[in-house]
Amino acid sequence: MTMPGLTPLFDSAALRDADARAITGGIPGERLMETAGLAASREILATFPPGSNALVLAGPGNNGGDGWVVARHLAEAGWDVTIALPGGRRPETPDAIAMADRAEAMGIPVITAEPGDIATGQAIVIDAMLGTGTTGAPRGGIGDVVAAVIASGAPVVALDVPTGVDADTGRIDGDALRAQVTITFAGDMPGLHVAPGRGHAGRVVVADIGIPRDLRPEPAAWLAGDGAIAAIPPRADDDDKYAAGGVLVIAGAPGMSGAARLCTRAALRSGAGIVVGCVPPSVRAEVAAWTPEVMISGNDRDEIDRQLARVAAVALGPGLGRDDVTTGLVHDLIAGIRQPLVLDADGLWHLGSDLARLRARPHATVITPHCGEAARLLGVSRAEVEAARLHSAAQLAERSGHVALLKGPGTVIAAPGRPPVVIEGGTPALATAGSGDVLTGVIAALLARGMGARAAAVAGAALHARAGVLAGRGDGTIASDISEVLPEARAV
Repeated sequence: MTMPGLTPLFDSAALRDADARAITGGIPGERLMETAGLAASREILATFPPGSNALVLAGPGNNGGDGWVVARHLAEAGWDVTIALPGGRRPETPDAIAMADRAEAMGIPVITAEPGDIATGQAIVIDAMLGTGTTGAPRGGIGDVVAAVIASGAPVVALDVPTGVDADTGRIDGDALRAQVTITFAGDMPGLHVAPGRGHAGRVVVADIGIPRDLRPEPAAWLAGDGAIAAIPPRADDDDKYAAGGVLVIAGAPGMSGAARLCTRAALRSGAGIVVGCVPPSVRAEVAAWTPEVMISGNDRDEIDRQLARVAAVALGPGLGRDDVTTGLVHDLIAGIRQPLVLDADGLWHLGSDLARLRARPHATVITPHCGEAARLLGVSRAEVEAARLHSAAQLAERSGHVALLKGPGTVIAAPGRPPVVIEGGTPALATAGSGDVLTGVIAALLARGMGARAAAVAGAALHARAGVLAGRGDGTIASDISEVLPEARAV
């Protein structure tokens, strides 16, 4: 995907394969492990106070081998270090055995990891137990140790991935360590940026361990940061309000005028030249009074068709209502609107689970469900969507034939046959009523500027996330705060 602000995310098996090919190509495995452990130890030394205590939980594989290297370098830096082996299992791979021999030759204490050895707050825990090659809940002795670390409240640094988190999907099936820092090697992975794994990874650091770039695999996904906002095209010097992009917002119902107000205002704040709000007569005055720059129109089909002639993109659904008459209108509009379309909220509700209705639509479309809406569209439980966000977004895209933006921590944008994009930024403050209505207006404005559906969804989500941070009111942030800082967020 040619777009600024994107960094690659790799499948963990592909990264392991690149590691193996580097070794086959002549780079000794011990050198790669030494480089990884040295990079991790430098990050740890830069993060925590000098002379700290560390408990290194080292598993029997190569992830544990990285832990032995970290232990040695921390000890050399004057830290009080103990290596703890879950289940008492010694290193089992040749490179890890070699690194264990070097660490033990320094006299670093080695113990069997027992839950009682993990005292509350007395040591920084270095998680080198399982790495990327395992899935599912931690079991046996490792499971007991994970539970003890969680109970201790000790700060955790994870090597590769926190134990209990699936590196490819972010899925967590049981207990999982919550790291302050996760240090991964050679490449970043999707599961560190998608909920629920995102909430356990902490700050993610990618260490270069010397694997040649030509051995790097194709990305499994992309991570979009603030730089993706730069993809939004600026207005030309000679643009008039129509060339700047016109947006039609079909929204609002009695008692739900706020959704229409938020969506229309966000479209203007995101650079649309004109915004027309097609709303019921009972809420026209409320919408018009809140943003006088919005042109107000009726919401019967004839009036909608008249207004479609003056706009370049449409937002359909915020606060639209759920009566049977509206269901028929939504179905007709999905089939009849030729402009790029953002379908959200009640617009999605009227689809039920009939995503095939969208497949018949030949024009650019973005659907923007939250997890509950996605569950209804896919015919699964909300818990299933939350546990497998990348898969769920991909399913939405494949079944609808269009771009799907699954809202939530680590928003995921999927398009048929393309690697998904995960939004890096944002804040929990975005979890507020009306925030999704603002996002719908943002994306509609970018579609009106001529951006493709996937690019508009990615740049719009990045802009929305940045605005949530700039709003700066923490848990008290409301949706209107987010829309008001959209111009500043775009200028970053």
